[in-house]
Amino acid sequence: MRQEAKNDPASWTRMLVLSAIDRLGEDATPSAIGREEDMRSSQVAAILRELEASELIERLADQADRRVTRLRLTPSGEHLLQQSRARRDLWLSEAMMRSLTEDEYRLLLKTGKLLEKLARYSP
Repeated sequence: MRQEAKNDPASWTRMLVLSAIDRLGEDATPSAIGREEDMRSSQVAAILRELEASELIERLADQADRRVTRLRLTPSGEHLLQQSRARRDLWLSEAMMRSLTEDEYRLLLKTGKLLEKLARYSP
């Protein structure tokens, strides 16, 4: 799926950051993005500047603490993210249908649920 996403018109890293902003919702800040995606602050800052210049995100001052910058997807950012996800979903669906037997497909669905459970684990 990562290889398929790399074929996306937008870069993989940009899509990771857009996805993180979407996932984090109101908690999306540059620092939170860095922690979420294991990126250096300089990397995050450069990508955020690019996304803002492309009008895919907007920065908002936090109402409680003006030193904190919140991030939000613009309608264009939401649209780009939805298109990217739809493209990856279509690729995955097609790959599963063409590559797996019915038994393998059912096993994959069960395995997916287990992987989601493991992904939620936090030591």
